[in-house]
Amino acid sequence: MSRILLLGGDGGLEYRLGQFPGNLLVPIAAGVVDRSDFDIRGLMVEDHLPDIVVFGPQVSRHTAMSLASLLDAMHPQITVVLVAEPTTDVMLEAMRSGIRDVLAPDASDEEYRIMLLKAHDHASRRTVRRATEETTERVVESRVVVVASPKGGVGKSTIAVNMAVGLARRAPMDVVLVDLDLQFGDVATHLDLKPAHSLADVFANQGGLDTLLLKTFLTAHPAGFYALCGSESPAAADKVGPKQVRELLSSLASQFRYVIVDTGAGLDEPTLAALEEANDAVFVSSMDVASVRNIRKEIEVLATLNILPGMRHLVLNFADRQSGLSVRDVEAVVGLPVNVVVPRAPEVSLSANRGVPVLMEKKGGPAAKAMNNVVKRLEGESTSKKPSFAHKGLALS
Repeated sequence: MSRILLLGGDGGLEYRLGQFPGNLLVPIAAGVVDRSDFDIRGLMVEDHLPDIVVFGPQVSRHTAMSLASLLDAMHPQITVVLVAEPTTDVMLEAMRSGIRDVLAPDASDEEYRIMLLKAHDHASRRTVRRATEETTERVVESRVVVVASPKGGVGKSTIAVNMAVGLARRAPMDVVLVDLDLQFGDVATHLDLKPAHSLADVFANQGGLDTLLLKTFLTAHPAGFYALCGSESPAAADKVGPKQVRELLSSLASQFRYVIVDTGAGLDEPTLAALEEANDAVFVSSMDVASVRNIRKEIEVLATLNILPGMRHLVLNFADRQSGLSVRDVEAVVGLPVNVVVPRAPEVSLSANRGVPVLMEKKGGPAAKAMNNVVKRLEGESTSKKPSFAHKGLALS
């Protein structure tokens, strides 16, 4: 159950927040909140702290920002939400005041439900963090997952977008997918999105990478996650350096539980910078000799540079018995176990052309099941035994 303190909400907002079962809602009238002698500290009893504080539209913007700053200093574990039009100025000021979410007054009931889920998850993770910090120096709250391959055309973007869909089911609106293929990124195409902003806009922004301002450049996807889509112009890559990539991913990781990064083919500087920030690397290879050999070389280079993430996952895509290779062949060459095998399936190509990831389809085939196994690995769940393909006697070394 979440305790919700609603300050200055009208009857409609009180009804909307109260319709979700399992929550305790305490409304305070705007007239009380805007009084000069109002002191929110009097409501902050340690044994009965709210999980969420919502500033309604009837509270003045100045009052809401001032009280939010005070709450952020006193009790950073409380999620503070502002109901206001999410303009760039409001978002920037809200972020500086410690507000985690800004919802438009006409936001849908689903957006309010997602906000409550995120706030509850935030409070739970803060509780775990406080308990864990007594015995450890560092707690990783967020995961940066980089999807990489030295070769194009292996289905890397398909894996990345389906990972975002699968993780969003477990952490609604707490997942962001970044298209770091700076020249020919096609995440927007895979998701049938028409973003108003792109990665180029983020790096051109002179206001820095303030978290809530950064969220104005993201595009929401109906599956419950955000996407930061690539630029339409390949020339945008010339303006992006490793430092900018590291700052971007660090900023996103401070706001989202999962940051999925779809990279370009090869090991350019932005990809190397992303791998430096990564907790997990998902290496994608198709079932051909050139792709498998290049995966081995890429891993060797990353190990030499000492930027190989601690968690590695090897995904074998477009797998079939006609390739002349077996899973065992691939493992022998790469030097890592194949964690997930995604079989070649016509519905995967169809889904990319339609802009609907296979994990969003009601009837998922073997390919969808395999991609869901990638999600389970990131969540630490066991997966079913991977299929093997008959060895045809083709030497890889």
